[in-house]
Amino acid sequence: MNISRTGLVIASLPSVLLLGLFYSLAAHMHWSLGSWPASIGERGFPPFLATHAGATVDYFVVLLLSSVFVVPAMIIVCLIVPRWRHWAPYLALYVALFFVCWGLMQLAPEPFLNWWRD
Repeated sequence: MNISRTGLVIASLPSVLLLGLFYSLAAHMHWSLGSWPASIGERGFPPFLATHAGATVDYFVVLLLSSVFVVPAMIIVCLIVPRWRHWAPYLALYVALFFVCWGLMQLAPEPFLNWWRD
C-alpha cells in the first residue's frame, strides 16, 4: 500500500487545528480575563472570547462525533468495497489522531480544564 504525504496531511489537519484552537483559547481566556474563569459558562466573557470559545467547542463536538460514529462506519465500508480500501488507513489515522489530540488537551492547566469540561 502506498501512503501519500498529501493524504497524511489531510488526515492530520483536523486534529492539529483542534489543538491550535484549544490552546489558543486557553491563552486568549487567560489574557482576556486576567486569570482562569471562576465559573462555568461564558458569562462575563468579552464578545470575541465568547465567539472563540463557542467555535472551539463546536469544532471539538464535530470531531468527536465524527471520530466515534461517522468515520468508523466509513472505515468498515472502505474495507468492504475493494476499490475504496486504500482510503481506510487515512480514515483510521484521522480517528487515532483525534484521540491523541484529546490526550494532549489534558495537559492544559487544570483551572482551564475544569471550565472546559463543564
